[in-house]
Amino acid sequence: MEHTINLKQFKQRVEESNKQKNKKQKRQDKINKLVSLDKHWKGLEHIDDLELTDQTDKLNKAYTKFRELYESGKEISLEALVNILSNVLKDVR
Repeated sequence: MEHTINLKQFKQRVEESNKQKNKKQKRQDKINKLVSLDKHWKGLEHIDDLELTDQTDKLNKAYTKFRELYESGKEISLEALVNILSNVLKDVR
């Protein structure tokens, strides 16, 4: 025999179950859901730690250059700014 419920009953069930769970349980439910879905983690197992460190170093250097440029307070033309930024971003790739 099939048990059917209407939308109102379904909403009530969901609300009751949400009230019963505390923050820790809700967080763990979300983590379990993410772990069970492979599409969220696709490709992450192929990341090399050395490559990741190298990319992080490059991004840090780019950030430092951007910060130095900003803090210098120099007025430069848009064309010069684009050239500087493109050179910095080329180094990141």
